[in-house]
Amino acid sequence: MSTRKFSIIMLCMLSLAVFLYGCGSSSRDGSASGTPETVGEVGDTACFQCHAATADPLTGDTFIEQYQRSLHAELGCESCHGGGAQHNGIGPFPYTLNSGVSDAQKAERCAMCHNGVTEFKGKVAPLSSSPNFQNGNHANPFSAEEAHEAKCSRCHSHEGAVLQGTAGFTGDKTILNNAAYEPVLPRNPETFNTIRCGTCHEHGGNLRQWTTRDANGNIVAWDPNKNFINDQIDLCTGCHTLTTNDGVLIGSGNILTIATGTDTSVDVPTAPFYHNTAWYRTLPSTHYDQPASIAVAGGVIEGYNVRKVSETVKNPCFDCHGHEYKTNTRALAGRPERGGTIFTDWAQSGHAGELLSQKVAAAASAADRTVAQVDAVMKAGVTEESGVAWIHYNWDNSTGISGDDRKACQRCHTSTGVSNFLNNPTTYDPVNNSFTHLSGWTNSNKTSPQNELLYCWGCHSNAGTGQLRDPGPLTFVYTNNATATYPDVGHSNVCVACHTGRETGDSIKNFPATTDFSNRSFINSHYLSGGGTVFEKTGYTYGDRSYDSTPNGFLHDMLGVSATGVAAADAYIADNNLSKSGPCAVCHMTSQELGRKSSHAFSPFTEYAAGDVALNPVCVNCHPTRGAGTNAKVTWFEGTWKLRLDAALDALSAQLALKGFNFTTGYPYFSNKNWLSPGDTDKTGDTTGKHNMGAAFNFNLLVHDPGAVAHNRYYTRRVIYDSIDWIDDNTLNYSVGATLNALDPEVALYKADAITFLINGGVPTGAETERF
Repeated sequence: MSTRKFSIIMLCMLSLAVFLYGCGSSSRDGSASGTPETVGEVGDTACFQCHAATADPLTGDTFIEQYQRSLHAELGCESCHGGGAQHNGIGPFPYTLNSGVSDAQKAERCAMCHNGVTEFKGKVAPLSSSPNFQNGNHANPFSAEEAHEAKCSRCHSHEGAVLQGTAGFTGDKTILNNAAYEPVLPRNPETFNTIRCGTCHEHGGNLRQWTTRDANGNIVAWDPNKNFINDQIDLCTGCHTLTTNDGVLIGSGNILTIATGTDTSVDVPTAPFYHNTAWYRTLPSTHYDQPASIAVAGGVIEGYNVRKVSETVKNPCFDCHGHEYKTNTRALAGRPERGGTIFTDWAQSGHAGELLSQKVAAAASAADRTVAQVDAVMKAGVTEESGVAWIHYNWDNSTGISGDDRKACQRCHTSTGVSNFLNNPTTYDPVNNSFTHLSGWTNSNKTSPQNELLYCWGCHSNAGTGQLRDPGPLTFVYTNNATATYPDVGHSNVCVACHTGRETGDSIKNFPATTDFSNRSFINSHYLSGGGTVFEKTGYTYGDRSYDSTPNGFLHDMLGVSATGVAAADAYIADNNLSKSGPCAVCHMTSQELGRKSSHAFSPFTEYAAGDVALNPVCVNCHPTRGAGTNAKVTWFEGTWKLRLDAALDALSAQLALKGFNFTTGYPYFSNKNWLSPGDTDKTGDTTGKHNMGAAFNFNLLVHDPGAVAHNRYYTRRVIYDSIDWIDDNTLNYSVGATLNALDPEVALYKADAITFLINGGVPTGAETERF
């Protein structure tokens, strides 16, 4: 063989070797360390030529069919798998994503684009919580036994869910107990796996379509929200059933008698859930608010209102649950070892009107694991006593009818209003609040008998990832152009939005000269305005007196914003990633329950041991005598300090009453209209009227802020002190000590504690030195 011919043969063989190496190399682009653009793309047509017959092993649909009906079809196969130029049937992809790849790796791949930032082929994928799936109950069920039982496998296994859900085996107990409907499984359930990505998602990411049976036994699409779209509600309620396909509420199967008034009621039929004796498994026991029990004072909010029919929400289950799906209500139903979660914490908090606490109490009133218990739980809910902020009025009423319309209140008393305000405070307009997900609320009939609580999606733009809405630093303009500007306090800006009242003392000061204070209704400060107390913005102030607490060592307004100068506190904040949290979140979202974080209880207290509830660990860095072993919640907050604050408020209330300004526990709290002192003819209020109303305003402000003594005890003391100093003799002359000293302790039982709280050193001097 000639040298030339040999060289040509060797060159051809070398070229072929290089080609084959490029086709099959795993080092070239076979790891998931790159991006979809790393390898050249060949286009979907090349993929289809080989994979057109590759089928879903459970449903028989080809992967190409599933892919082509997905949103990702607009982007191409290689948008997920990476370029196919090195594949040629045998070589690797940058992202194989086949059955040999774990769900965790698949979730990580999805999250590379689904981060809410990355732009790919002109599109930005929404932020996904898919990496959290591996930490949830779906991927880690409490028992594998249920996955391996034929009927239970419908919801407790991957194969069972897909095989049975697509064969008409979805719905209430009457369907699941009908032997004629139960499909013959082509595989042994003992081999079934737990829930995985492919349980809910087809190839390409589309949601699987479940099917059910109609009244004639025909297989039809499962579409309980009747929008003729295969959506997340259809998917999730295939197992976590809310209503039947015909709209009948799921429950025990009994008829619920729902009170609609003092002596009236209505009967509501329910269809039996498969587990119709287990309230903690029955979704409507916590996720349905009965429209019949109108949610106003005297009514009940029986549950969370799922946005199953909404103009704007495509994935309502993700309003609260990301891919971790972990609620663990069972922890409060006889299985405490399962532990609480962020959901059970929230559901027992004030933001939820203590909904879950009401449910647990109702469950305890009936025999365990009975239909009677399920019925009792489904009828229990938020009441005026447990959640007045959510049930006192029909907050979604946007009818424009005077006395009924609550648009002005929706910013804080509805999740819809909260979310819209936090998204853009400067352009927020309650006219744009839509409650079409509530029963009966339409664009022409703008009212519903259901009410919202403060749901996850009120504060969070993505509850699954924990992403908060970000309103930025806030400025509020109140009556008479009274303005309160708050600093940027990071995550706590969300809290400031609603916990700063609806008026300030300046609302009174700024009344124009044309105002008649001999006939002027009281200005209500509103409620739970702790943020205003922390930042010293809300009270009515007198003269040129100082209300700055900083010289006294006050640091609460600096927590989670800037260094406090207390090394231990600053270190704790830094070590726990709280440096951008702001004071509200630092203090109220670091609580623990016997070693478990319980952030969404929103409590400033931690349960260190049974019977030992004290300040949260972050607080103990500055208040070392209020931590573990002190039971400080009872001995300090509810005891010493709270008693002293209450005594000071009692003293102010008594002085107001002596002048004819009597506080009542119901709105408008002070019914007076003449705020002028005897002998005063200055109706502008500049002589006595404004100061008198200001003293009443301060009382109302602080009596509705039960945490005022902790929020800012210096500011609280001064506001109360100055109010008494004025109201006792209509002169600012440091007379509070003398006024309190003159009281008969047998009558004024609050005397000693009021003096301790208000008088510096407890010794009246009649001079500036007695004021803190």
